[in-house]
Amino acid sequence: MIQNNFVYKGYRLTAKVLRGSSEEIVAANASSPIFTATVQIVAANSVQDPGHEYRVPCFEQGSVVYSPREAVQAAVSHGQAIVDGLMGVQG
Repeated sequence: MIQNNFVYKGYRLTAKVLRGSSEEIVAANASSPIFTATVQIVAANSVQDPGHEYRVPCFEQGSVVYSPREAVQAAVSHGQAIVDGLMGVQG
């Protein structure tokens, strides 16, 4: 099971995985499905706040992955970097 909800330093990170379209598959010359993801960030104790959705830079630049697990990992890692930036942590 892929965990797409993750609490990190008081923020809930939710990866939204998207399966690539047939045009993207042809463009990538892939014989298997391709995936990308975005990450939604909201305070962990917030119930009504929808938070903010962020695009993952590697996917914005045209990269794709071949499993949902990899897409979730990329989105959560990017979300952690955003939270660290909000908190002033140098990485």
